[in-house]
Amino acid sequence: MNETITLGGQEFPVAPLTLGQMRQAGPAFTRIGIDSTEGMGAQTTILYLAMHAANPAVTPADVDAIVGVTFPELKTAVEKVAKLMGVEMRAIEPGEVQPVAPAPASATSTGSTSTAA
Repeated sequence: MNETITLGGQEFPVAPLTLGQMRQAGPAFTRIGIDSTEGMGAQTTILYLAMHAANPAVTPADVDAIVGVTFPELKTAVEKVAKLMGVEMRAIEPGEVQPVAPAPASATSTGSTSTAA
């Protein structure tokens, strides 16, 4: 059951993941986002795993080198791989609690103030 995703205007085959690949992809789904390097890395990990499942010659560097990828393409590709894995993607309903990203370590207050003159 191979399918394709579009990245940078090009079609790439993807396939269902092995159980071992799912073990890698599962935690990546908890870090998905475009607002951090870690979140973007999680998305490319998920896409790499699905592309590698379809074509074992694909490397992480091959995925990182795809030129011209748009955010809408990236979102659609990740959603397609999620569907292949049986992950249910749904919109947050009005009034439902929104997920909160952890504060960056640099934003943590120590409670001290500086009075340098």
